[in-house]
Amino acid sequence: MLSAILSGRTCAVCRNCCIFEEQSAWELPTFSAEAASRLPESYRKTKDGARYRITLPYDETHAAQPCPFLDNRTGCTLPPDEKPFACSLWPVRLMRDESGEVFFALYCGCPGIPAEKLPAVHELLDGGLRARALAEAERDPSLILPYHSNYIRIG
Repeated sequence: MLSAILSGRTCAVCRNCCIFEEQSAWELPTFSAEAASRLPESYRKTKDGARYRITLPYDETHAAQPCPFLDNRTGCTLPPDEKPFACSLWPVRLMRDESGEVFFALYCGCPGIPAEKLPAVHELLDGGLRARALAEAERDPSLILPYHSNYIRIG
């Protein structure tokens, strides 16, 4: 969705969003039960509400783990129709502040969207992405994450 301003190659080189430390595992995207059932049995999954999350093998020697669908050269290996919506929206997230207000936020650590690209992000949001993301969040409330200081509010 953000491919107009963020290339898959940029993401494949950076890989920041697809590497999860144990304390950031709450950001792993979720899959519907139907989509999770199509994943190979070798992927460990845990139930998270009505959705499923891939479980990564953390231990003292593996503090950070890549998403199992990450290819170092090309990025995500999931077919577009199987890719979780949250991954397609990244580095933009839907978040909820302490008062309960839902808003869009941008991950501060994304080198692919520097400050000069923020107007393009707003154009995408205003051009239909906002409505689509909010509609997806109605179907999948796990898309709305609690606010975290690693993000800046963008709308």
